[in-house]
Amino acid sequence: MVKADYSLAGLMFEPRSGLHPSQARWLAGSVVGVAALLALVLLWNLQMRRSVRDRTRQLQTEVLRRTEAQQQLKVSQDMVQLMFGTAATGIVMNTPDGRFLMANPAYYAIVGYTEAELQAMDTRELTHPDDRVRYAAQRDRMLAGELESFSDEKRYVKKDGTAVWVHSTVSMVRSASGEATHVISVTEDITERRAIQSKLRQSEALLRIAGRTARIGGWMLELSSDHVVWSDEVCKIHEVPPGTTPSLQEALQFYVSPEWRGKMEAVIEACIDSGTPFDEEMEIISAGGRRVWVRVIGEVVRDDSGHVIRLHGSTQDITERKQAQESILRLNAELEERVRQRTSQLEAVNRELEAFSYSVSHDLRSPLNTIDGFSQLLERMARDKVGEQGRHYLSRIRAGTRQMGELIEGLLSLAKLARDPLRAGTVDIAKIARQVVQACREREPERAVDIHIQEKLLALGDQLLLSVVIQNLLGNAWKFTSLQPSARIDVGCQTGEDGEAVYFVRDNGAGFDIAYADKLFGTFQRLHSSTDYAGTGIGLATVKRIIDRHGGRVWAKAAEGQGATFYFTLGAVVVDSPAVAV
Repeated sequence: MVKADYSLAGLMFEPRSGLHPSQARWLAGSVVGVAALLALVLLWNLQMRRSVRDRTRQLQTEVLRRTEAQQQLKVSQDMVQLMFGTAATGIVMNTPDGRFLMANPAYYAIVGYTEAELQAMDTRELTHPDDRVRYAAQRDRMLAGELESFSDEKRYVKKDGTAVWVHSTVSMVRSASGEATHVISVTEDITERRAIQSKLRQSEALLRIAGRTARIGGWMLELSSDHVVWSDEVCKIHEVPPGTTPSLQEALQFYVSPEWRGKMEAVIEACIDSGTPFDEEMEIISAGGRRVWVRVIGEVVRDDSGHVIRLHGSTQDITERKQAQESILRLNAELEERVRQRTSQLEAVNRELEAFSYSVSHDLRSPLNTIDGFSQLLERMARDKVGEQGRHYLSRIRAGTRQMGELIEGLLSLAKLARDPLRAGTVDIAKIARQVVQACREREPERAVDIHIQEKLLALGDQLLLSVVIQNLLGNAWKFTSLQPSARIDVGCQTGEDGEAVYFVRDNGAGFDIAYADKLFGTFQRLHSSTDYAGTGIGLATVKRIIDRHGGRVWAKAAEGQGATFYFTLGAVVVDSPAVAV
């Protein structure tokens, strides 16, 4: 029977009896080998489990990372798609040879074509013919690798044929090997901006022209630097090189007079301290030594907190205006002296006219009355002795004296019109016309004249003078319709082209040749024989004098045998005395 003892010291198996020592040693070695192998297997198993566990964790982390990346990619794609679809600027993708790939709605709106229409086009054709050469040259440089991208302003030709200005940023997309795959263009419609820029350039050009014409320019004083920025026109006024930026004290040195310099310093200080704007006219001495009158306007500019940070304004050369004002003052002084002299002369002439009127009234009327009186006595005493021819001569003498008296009265009336002041008020011309017609009917009750007078013909003027106008015009109408079997006279008012009131007196009487209308309103001018129609030739001259004094106009339209119409207006009346209402 074999007994074994397992020792912890090396796991030795020591046979107690029955085995050869060599066999015991072999058996012991095998046991040790198996134990070592089992230990290695266990260690390898533990290591493999640890590796599997670590790899599993790595795989789980990678899966999670890829899932998150896919989610982020999906979000990014959605955002790109949203931005692509809703972008306000046009985005288009083309092949390097110009074939259309895709675009967003904004691009379709810019060019006016649909996606299907663009698919059948070479999109390079959209460029305006005048811009194609320049645009193609830049695109070729980009395809050749000289440019990664470029920007350009050009015109597209829309589907409807109109041109639209766009700003395009064109980029080339290449593969990893450097081969061009497609072209992306970001396009913005700048038609409105270009129009605004064009108008702005035109406005700036007009402003420059106006500035040069009016000799006016702008200036700005930066309080932080204490330097003044002058426009080219202001530099020209001061006769310094363009771009000159003097300090405030250097700018004030141009105001050579202590009075002007002190005043300018005061207004600038008040403007800075209290924000008071200024508009002053002062005299400077330019760098060239020329005396220049300038008008300087200024105001403050504040920051968000309300502090004054700068002053700006304009400077205008008003030398010519000042010289003109001085000339006007001299002319006014000379004119006032001439007016005084002329007034003195007119007063002398008026005195002479008054003396003439007195002479006409007394010295001429007296012999006329004597001639008329003795002619009448001679006619009564020698009626039977002088015969028919003698009586005819006497009647002619008396008619001549009466006509001479009427001429004298007319001359006195004209002279009186120049001296008497206007007494303006509201005048009812219709009322005056009815009174004149009543007087005519009383003188010639046998005449049947159809007369129409518009109601309430109100006017502003001198009642007595306008009565003379209506008496003359209506009297002429009554006189020149005397040979008309169905006489008609109209008195009324109508609105002129400029909205003013035009009064008229119309008749269907003898009329006159309109070619001689310029003679109507002259003194002693007649267009009809005195044997057919009595008169002195002064009535219409009196009418014109009165209308002229009222600031109005008078004219006539007529035809021989078809009547005449006299028109007149009343302008702004200078009131020489309180108004009299009628």
